[in-house]
Amino acid sequence: MDFVPHDNKEISDLLNAIGINSIGELYQDIPQNLQVEKLNIPDGISEPDLLAEFRRISEKNKQYSASFLGAGSYFHYIPSLVDFVMSRSQFYSAYTPYQAEASQGFLQAIFEYQSAISRLTEMDITNASMYDGASALAEAVILATFQTRKNKILLVKGIHQEYIETVKTYCWGRNIEVEEIELEELDLKVTTDIAGVCFQNPNFFGEIENSAEIVTKIKRLNKKTLIIQCMTDPTCLGVITPPGKTGVDVFVAEGQSFGLPPSFGGPGLGIFAIKEKYLRKMPGRVIGLTKEINGDKEGFVLTLQAREQHIRREKATSNICSNQALCMLSALVYLVSMGKTGLKQIATQNFQKAHFLKNQLRKIPGYEILSQKPTYNEFEVKCPDFNKLARLCKEKNILPPLDLTKYYPDMKNHALVCVTEQNTKEQIETFLKIAEEAAQAN
Repeated sequence: MDFVPHDNKEISDLLNAIGINSIGELYQDIPQNLQVEKLNIPDGISEPDLLAEFRRISEKNKQYSASFLGAGSYFHYIPSLVDFVMSRSQFYSAYTPYQAEASQGFLQAIFEYQSAISRLTEMDITNASMYDGASALAEAVILATFQTRKNKILLVKGIHQEYIETVKTYCWGRNIEVEEIELEELDLKVTTDIAGVCFQNPNFFGEIENSAEIVTKIKRLNKKTLIIQCMTDPTCLGVITPPGKTGVDVFVAEGQSFGLPPSFGGPGLGIFAIKEKYLRKMPGRVIGLTKEINGDKEGFVLTLQAREQHIRREKATSNICSNQALCMLSALVYLVSMGKTGLKQIATQNFQKAHFLKNQLRKIPGYEILSQKPTYNEFEVKCPDFNKLARLCKEKNILPPLDLTKYYPDMKNHALVCVTEQNTKEQIETFLKIAEEAAQAN
């Protein structure tokens, strides 16, 4: 619908109807120093001039020939089928099925997505409509406090720092206590007043932990606490043990790797899967398959959603009220395109290529590999001079690894290097030459 502005008389009538004298009074709760006096918007121009301006701005974008940057957003192969399906108008123009049963096509897509993720993770139930991995972890924490009626959460170090900040933000508003602990402190910290314990596997540094061992230890200390596993790149599920087999109660992940480009950091897709007994506390939507009362015709229905968020906000289990169905669809088409064999091949390449680069970097004087455990597609390395390494990478049109001082200020010259199936042997060899040159320059 086109925007039709109100004239002065209509504005005056509207203000009189609600009993105020000016539009400014509508925003009186916003501090004066935060209010914008005038927007810096240029005058209107013709459509050809506007398109030319957009082209000029787009030329500022830098297209790198290769990337060694990961840390939560990854460059993976995206089958052409993903964009083809997502570009169909019945999908990309559908916001959310408010009259759900009339949207059978989209309901089926969500149902198939839920089924695919449940099979991949071996968890009982998967929902739809989570924003991203960070908010999915925060929602899982809230679920744990509702389920256990406890008010303290433990975060095992190794979780992505942005996920931790998101959890703390959610918990601050609910007066939930959050404590970060080392993995070795579980025996000391897991007490009867803990609602949930969260850990990331593979962790932020790419290290693969023994999830089953962690779960067993936590359950021995407190059978009632919920165990939450998060993950930033679920392509690893092509080769590592699925969370459902290790006994975790809630599994969350960032689904960007399933058919979504990094796109400057978004949009993402929050994967959220649980054991069946926590179904009633789960945020988001669950789509089910049913039959007619008097007949055999099948249909898809909106089986469950946190209705309180619409009609009883003070009792809401979640603030999730939007819909990530288009991103969910990309994940579904990606998984269908890859199949079990394709996902396993991609995960194997991620694992092997990263270990190849890790072993080759270890041979260059000045580089120290700090990830001692097996890693999946990324690992921590101490460099002779990270700034020189990054500068030389960019000169060769390569996106450099992550400077870990972004999240850990005391980790000077520490890098998080990421390799996926997109990195060719030639690109890896070029990176090794750059690393050697950076060490010699130092």
